Amino acid sequence: MSTASVYLSYAFIYFVLFIAVPFIAVTFVMTCIKFFKSETAAPVHAKIKDRLFDNESLGFLKSLKSLTKGEYEICSHVPLESVIEVNADEAEPHGYLDYVLIDQNSSEIKMVISDFSDKSSAEIKPLLQKLNIRLIDMKRNCPMDKQHLMQALAA
Repeated sequence: MSTASVYLSYAFIYFVLFIAVPFIAVTFVMTCIKFFKSETAAPVHAKIKDRLFDNESLGFLKSLKSLTKGEYEICSHVPLESVIEVNADEAEPHGYLDYVLIDQNSSEIKMVISDFSDKSSAEIKPLLQKLNIRLIDMKRNCPMDKQHLMQALAA
């Protein structure tokens, strides 16, 4: 074996070890990144609201919870579709109810407190009355006082 063939053998081994193997490894990693990257990732320009309720609504919700003394669960801003089940041949009403009081023992809706002054809510009111659900019409910008709520809950 000649000295030139030994140098060529070492040159080939170092070429494979330091150039070919890293090139193949980098190509493999870049291919994996390309195929497994999510293409639907668009930048989202959203943030979490600082407050879900204004101070008046939060105060009303707290007073309502204290007046019910744990007898009712209180849900706020409930979609009407989750409360009323309508036959397939009838048009399904849409809208939101401000506050819904649900009995903890029977899981029945006992009372709905909402603003029925706008057009969509005015269509909902007769439907809820047919289902024998007690309704309290409360304007959104002026919540009820505790005395009126106690009378409504006692009735």
